[in-house]
Amino acid sequence: MTWKTRKLASLAALFGMLSLAVRPGMAQRKESETIGATHGQIAGAVAGIAAGGALVGVLAYVAVKHSHTVTGCTQSGQNGLLLTSDSDKKTYLLVGEVTGIKGGERVRVSGKKGKEKSADPPELLVEKVTRDLGPCEVAPAQR
Repeated sequence: MTWKTRKLASLAALFGMLSLAVRPGMAQRKESETIGATHGQIAGAVAGIAAGGALVGVLAYVAVKHSHTVTGCTQSGQNGLLLTSDSDKKTYLLVGEVTGIKGGERVRVSGKKGKEKSADPPELLVEKVTRDLGPCEVAPAQR
């Protein structure tokens, strides 16, 4: 699930819960009734807001703590195996579960990115190889 999808799902859930707190028919009242919300309506609104806040908090936690997935080509480097991502051409030093990965393969790995400033190239702690996509394509020689 992408970040945009999670964000939209959390907003839809929040609005759905808030709409449950508003009861239809509140506009019709008798002259003998007082103006304002009843204790039950206030409690329902507070419960809906609290549930929506809890849902947003849980979704934010899941979105922040998820593993990163990077697809790219591997190559042997001085300090170990390097992965150059297909999307932004950034190079990562692969550490962790890299025993099944060889240089020259195109793979999709899941893991946690290291601190950007701590190493050059930045480390990617591989938790699992999601997919082996075969050998990397060789670019034609430049003239």
